[in-house]
Amino acid sequence: MRRISIVSIFSVKRIAALAMLTSLCCFNSAQAQTAAPRSAGVASQTNATSSMGEIPAAVIAQLELNPDQKLKLDAAHDARRIMWSANRRSRQAEYAGLTELLNKSTFDPREAVALRKKTRAAIDARFDTVQEKWLAFWDVLNEGQRKVLVTYMKEQHIKQGTASAARAKP
Repeated sequence: MRRISIVSIFSVKRIAALAMLTSLCCFNSAQAQTAAPRSAGVASQTNATSSMGEIPAAVIAQLELNPDQKLKLDAAHDARRIMWSANRRSRQAEYAGLTELLNKSTFDPREAVALRKKTRAAIDARFDTVQEKWLAFWDVLNEGQRKVLVTYMKEQHIKQGTASAARAKP
């Protein structure tokens, strides 16, 4: 029984860490929504800290990635960029659809709710795809690399919490 609980606790911690990584990389900046997808490999070629939700070059350097790991990271970054662009197009289409509904002679709010649910389902499916790419990257990291990444995630989590608390003050 003890072995099961240890595995379960480890699995829960791993899932929580991966969810945090995904959310930090996917939602680090609202500016990412306007970014056009770049070709594979471009994500890691920048030396400046990106405002696109990417892992900064300094952290990537600390990870000392092998070529396979680098390919997985680039695939995750590219998938996130593609997701942001597609999500933006989905929200624009939803807005246009709602405009049409509101311009009808009779408005049925159920149609607006259905439109919103359709948009959310598409966005959620794309987010799941991006999470799979980040999990594939996580799975090829060794323990030392994971520790470096989790340290970065903790720092970002604290920064986001501080910024959120500052915005919440009247």
